[in-house]
Amino acid sequence: MAQAQLMDRLSLPSFPRVNMGLKVGFAATGTYVTDAYIDGHELSEYTMDTQVGNFAAVQFRVNSRKFLFQTGMSVALNKSSFMIDKNSWNPDATSKDEMSESYSMISFSVPLQVGYHIVNNDPYCMSIFTGPRFRYIPDKYYTATFENMGPNKLIENPTTILMGWSIGLSVKIGRTFLDFEYEAVINNLSHELSYENGATPGPDIRLDRRFSTVAFSYGVMF
Repeated sequence: MAQAQLMDRLSLPSFPRVNMGLKVGFAATGTYVTDAYIDGHELSEYTMDTQVGNFAAVQFRVNSRKFLFQTGMSVALNKSSFMIDKNSWNPDATSKDEMSESYSMISFSVPLQVGYHIVNNDPYCMSIFTGPRFRYIPDKYYTATFENMGPNKLIENPTTILMGWSIGLSVKIGRTFLDFEYEAVINNLSHELSYENGATPGPDIRLDRRFSTVAFSYGVMF
């Protein structure tokens, strides 16, 4: 009888099999230029400026003693900037001619993550998790500002749906939990670059890039 009760306890997680959590946090966003061209010339030298945004999320989790599956909905403000040398294609250039882009976006994302409980003894639980995250970026919530383009006024439209891959660590004490998560976006953020109507036409520019985030959040489970 005692052995049966012990087995029953070991089969249960340290919190309900299905629960919900609310969390808020901060995310540092970095930009990685993958392909950059100006009038057909490849640009190779760039620097990025990692900036911090914030986010809030509702999270749903299904637990067993050792494993978990979690999903939910998050709304995030991400921002970053980078500079790129327009003369980096030319070996005879004697100086730099750097243009910069700063962008910010509000996005909505849904993760599909599986995980493993490293520790699961009430009231403590430590878990690792990984999985894809799908991000939706409405055009009206995306802004991009370009510097050092002379009279040319560039407009950028983002890719509407982005897919990223995430990996993270969750630490729970009682009902509160802390999440640390890294996400790398797989597809290109920039869908289209064009010049504003009425603006002076400029060089043909292509700026393909991805971004990644390092996020920290605090939440409460129910």
